Amino acid sequence: MQKYSRVFYLVGFLSMPLFILLLVYGYIKINEMVSEEIHWGHNKSFAFGQASREGKLILLAVTKSRCEMLQGLECGEGKPDLGTYVLLNYTPREQEFQTLILDDRFASLKTDPLPQYFLLNSTGEIRHMSNQLPSVEEMQKLPKKE
Repeated sequence: MQKYSRVFYLVGFLSMPLFILLLVYGYIKINEMVSEEIHWGHNKSFAFGQASREGKLILLAVTKSRCEMLQGLECGEGKPDLGTYVLLNYTPREQEFQTLILDDRFASLKTDPLPQYFLLNSTGEIRHMSNQLPSVEEMQKLPKKE
């Protein structure tokens, strides 16, 4: 019996690194799945609520890929000032984008290339639209309410 117990201890000892690797892989995989839903920017109701409370504009950035921490040329590479607006980012793969292109105000999304940027006030009125990220000066000049 002692002969077999040593084999079991040896097998258990040797399988421990494999078990730890599986735990680490599982942890990384779960974090990847969860972080796909977490992105830079807000959902629509939060963005409009925050813009209304704080008197800010909403920068609706419709880009080919999600703006992660405002990195990438489409997202401005640190150009915008988050104190001026609330970011709302949509990509063509999202359900919100599909409802957005049905709105006549955003007809340019059907024909013009992405990225496109819209500055909205808290009631949803378009204050500015362009194919380039608006400058902080442009954002500050626009009236937030009419």
